[in-house]
Amino acid sequence: MKQIPTLAVTMGDPGGIGPRLIARAIASGKFANRARLLIFGDARTLDAAAALDGVRLDYRRMEMGGALSEHISELRESPIVMIELPELRDSHFERGRVSAANGAASAIWIEAGVRACLDNAAQALVTAPISKEAIRAAGVAFPGHTEMLAGLSGGCEVRMMLTGGKLRVVLETIHVALREVPHLIEYNHLVRSIELIERWSQRFLRRKARIGVCGLNPHAGENGEFGREEIDIIRPAIQEAWSRGIDASGPYPADTVFHRACRGEFDFVLAMYHDQGLAPLKTIAFETGVNVTIGLPFVRTSPDHGTAFDRAWIPEAPLSHRSFENALELALRWSRGRRDKKPGKARL
Repeated sequence: MKQIPTLAVTMGDPGGIGPRLIARAIASGKFANRARLLIFGDARTLDAAAALDGVRLDYRRMEMGGALSEHISELRESPIVMIELPELRDSHFERGRVSAANGAASAIWIEAGVRACLDNAAQALVTAPISKEAIRAAGVAFPGHTEMLAGLSGGCEVRMMLTGGKLRVVLETIHVALREVPHLIEYNHLVRSIELIERWSQRFLRRKARIGVCGLNPHAGENGEFGREEIDIIRPAIQEAWSRGIDASGPYPADTVFHRACRGEFDFVLAMYHDQGLAPLKTIAFETGVNVTIGLPFVRTSPDHGTAFDRAWIPEAPLSHRSFENALELALRWSRGRRDKKPGKARL
């Protein structure tokens, strides 16, 4: 088989939507001859998901306990390989509900997928949704995907980016109460966020980033009338980044900067808190957005939604796989250092 990028794909919580997303992606044929997929998961669960959607899958099944890099030549013989881990051989997985066994398995698959990327057996990682409650029940030390990926990659500093439509939005703070956000807006952290965006853009988009930075307060504080965070913290951080040769500007009012980004003025918007950044993004890309972890030594993408326990294993329930296919598409593109140059197309 010709040399094509290898994507490590983790099944996520086996009781959630992940198995059906993977089954649909394989059955679509969209990635045939374009990517080699190493799926870390459970073959019985994948087959059950395929049967639920009435599709047939052609893949190779392999149980592996050692280093993946030792089996590279063997893996290259098949375009799609389901890699099952011996420690999960006798596991029983619940469907459509939170389960500690499911949480443990999803964490083990993530660890194996990260190891594949760090060992250069795969060029990118695509993760199906996990349940934070399930991994907590399993005693996993990390609160979620992003923290787990950073920890498994050596404790590197990371940021969450969501991309969809014409927006790429990086979050300065993530899952915290709104009242805590002003206390978490910190000069050095902001400078590092801007640097991470620039470094990621240079490495995977192959160009300098144009970064629009949001203010925290309405009207970006209006010269201190509505708060001083912009004057005392955000603007100095932007000026420091600018002095380091990074094209960052602002702070801009959040009610205008996303519109300007959609018009092409900025490649990235750095938002100060979760809903400030994700409300506009999900308005234009609710079923198509992709979650990206920047700062890792490899590309990582994921669909921008959860496990959908309430619908995942119900045949007639409506399920969209567009976000997951976009996650695969972007992982494939960025693993080759591609850029989207098609005019009129949404820039993911």
